[in-house]
Amino acid sequence: MAPTLRLPLIALIIAAVPIYYVFIASEGPLVQIAGAVVILLLVSLLLFTGRQPVPMLNVLETGKPSKVETVGVIELPPPVLAEEGASQRSEGKIRRSRGRQVAEPVPAHPLPPSIPMPAPAAAIELEEDSPQLGDSATGLAQVYIATSDPESQMESEVDFYLAQKRAKMGVIRDRIHRERRIKLAGHVASEVSKWSAIEDGEDISALLKDPNHGLTVLTEPENPDPTIPQGISYIRIDANRVAKVRVSLDVSGSSVRTPEPELPEPPLSMPPTGSHPPPPPPSGMPPPPSLPPPVRPGE
Repeated sequence: MAPTLRLPLIALIIAAVPIYYVFIASEGPLVQIAGAVVILLLVSLLLFTGRQPVPMLNVLETGKPSKVETVGVIELPPPVLAEEGASQRSEGKIRRSRGRQVAEPVPAHPLPPSIPMPAPAAAIELEEDSPQLGDSATGLAQVYIATSDPESQMESEVDFYLAQKRAKMGVIRDRIHRERRIKLAGHVASEVSKWSAIEDGEDISALLKDPNHGLTVLTEPENPDPTIPQGISYIRIDANRVAKVRVSLDVSGSSVRTPEPELPEPPLSMPPTGSHPPPPPPSGMPPPPSLPPPVRPGE
């Protein structure tokens, strides 16, 4: 039978549903929400009240090992303990089923001694070449400790890496410099060829033959001698002016000189010292000291 507190809740819920549809459904949304909340509250009270407490299991009693019970002539097996392993449990089952002790495992036969491998020929040659030690050093081994410094190894690796990078950078720098020089030489050659083509391709004398050439010709000299053959050269000053230079080609009379008579060579013998007096000293200067007499060849 339901508890006494649940009966009024059931009655209120049954009465609240028609009241909600008759009086509250025609009102505003706030009133409808309030009525719905009240009905949900009554339903929650009905669902979460009046339950019987769940009986607690006695954990301590379940944790104790059960004793072996004997029913008639059948002996119940002992409880399985957590300390026993799977192999122990299987052995216990075998003993109970066969009624005898399980035979101990037969020890494995020892392996035959391994055959020593023959020494290689290189090792035999090294042993033959090594000096014979005395009887006191037979069977003794010396301890050899290989020392290695991590810092020195790291420094050597860094130096080797930097040397490789410098070599690569030098090769790349030389290649870039060579490419730049080749490119610059090609640019200069193209400019020179362009200017030479412009200068060599212009024929000013042909341009002056046209009466509408539009150039100003400056003649130098202005009054040349018509009896002397002359060469003409045209020089462009700018885009509108051209210089016409006349050069005389008569070199027969003006350039040939009359040979002058050669003067006789003076004698190489020096005059005697005593024939001419020494020049007087300049004014304001003391007279020179007396010189020794000259040495003659016969003396």
